[in-house]
Amino acid sequence: MSSVWADNEEVTFTEDIPGDPSNVYELLMGALSEQGRAVVKFLVDGEDSLEKGGFPKSYEKIEAFSLSHDELTFRLVIEALNHMNDTDVQLQAYAQNVLNTSWSEVFKRMDEFIQKIQPFADLIDNMGPYVSTYSPPWSDPFNKLAHEQSVSLGEILKAFEQGSPASLSDELCVNFLPIFVRSRKLFATQVIPFLKEKVEADKAS
Repeated sequence: MSSVWADNEEVTFTEDIPGDPSNVYELLMGALSEQGRAVVKFLVDGEDSLEKGGFPKSYEKIEAFSLSHDELTFRLVIEALNHMNDTDVQLQAYAQNVLNTSWSEVFKRMDEFIQKIQPFADLIDNMGPYVSTYSPPWSDPFNKLAHEQSVSLGEILKAFEQGSPASLSDELCVNFLPIFVRSRKLFATQVIPFLKEKVEADKAS
């Protein structure tokens, strides 16, 4: 007899227990989402289907583990910020070097530059659904920064397309770097304390 467990509690189904693990996953995701949680590990007979990127056709035992959206977002923020410890210093140096380096060399190193700013762009993008769903008290300043970042990234891309080192340097120094610094401050003073409090309250309940 197959069994399904979620966060160490056996799941009972109103109808027959689904025989396809992918159906079980969809049902659990839907039910947990209504509780503000998401599946982060989905063991089918001991193997994590989320890590493998696919589901087997049948199972004897499924064990699902979830985290609250608050804790998932908290972990995302901490991990992303840890990857950006010295990004502002690197971008400042890059903006200055752009003016002293041949454009062909700058263009060749565009991928390297994108890798520097990608974690920041991804963080802002990934925070969007949480902010729109839960409307935390810092929604307005976050949404403003997200919009400004999007506009600035568009200007950076335009500078690359136009082959303009002066425009690229100006956009980085005048707009993108200040946005980056203000974002770091927002996360440090409002986002992280808010999420930490939510996570601690959830664990205490």
